[in-house]
Amino acid sequence: MSMTSQSARPISILRMLGMAPGLALTALLACLPLQGQAQDAEYALKAAFVFNFAVFTQWPEPVLPAGSPLQLCAYGGNAMLEALISLNDKLVNGHKVQLRQLDASAAARSCHVLVLDARDRERWTGLRRELAGANVLTVADDRQIGASGAVIALMNDHSRIVFDADLEAARQAHLTLSSKLLRLARSAQ
Repeated sequence: MSMTSQSARPISILRMLGMAPGLALTALLACLPLQGQAQDAEYALKAAFVFNFAVFTQWPEPVLPAGSPLQLCAYGGNAMLEALISLNDKLVNGHKVQLRQLDASAAARSCHVLVLDARDRERWTGLRRELAGANVLTVADDRQIGASGAVIALMNDHSRIVFDADLEAARQAHLTLSSKLLRLARSAQ
C-alpha cells in the first residue's frame, strides 16, 4: 500500500480506484454470495444497486431540474417494493427520492427511474411503446424484460447480483450512464 512521505498515511483505496464510496460499497456487496441470506436481504441489496444506478445516471436538465424530486416508481406487487421504500427521501445528486407505487393505469413517463420485475412482463410491450423517447431509467429485475430493452438488467449470476447495461436503450432515453457505473457492469453494449 502506498504511503505519503511525511504523514505516513495510507492512500485511500477508493481514491486510487477513483470510485465513489457508495459505488464501491455496492461493488463489494455484489461480490458477496447470496446463499443463506434471506430474500429480504437480496431485495435490500438490489435496492442499493437501484440507488447507485440513479446516482450515476444523468438526466437532461429540463427533465430533472436542480432541486426537483427524483421520481422512483414500481408497480404494486413488485417484489422489491418494500426494499425500495427505504430509498424514499434519500438524496441523489441534490434530488430527494420520491417513491411512487404505480397502478395499472398510471403513466410511467412521469418517472425518472422505473423498477420492473417478472410481474411486469405482460405490460412490458405496452410500456416500451409508452416510454419511447421518454427520459426514464428502466431497471429490470427480470431476465426477459432486461433482454428486451430495459436500460439496466439486474440478475443473479452464480449466487451474485450482477447487472448489464443496454447503451442503446440509454441513448434512446437520452440518459448518460457514468463510466464509473459501466466499469462495474457485467456487460455494457
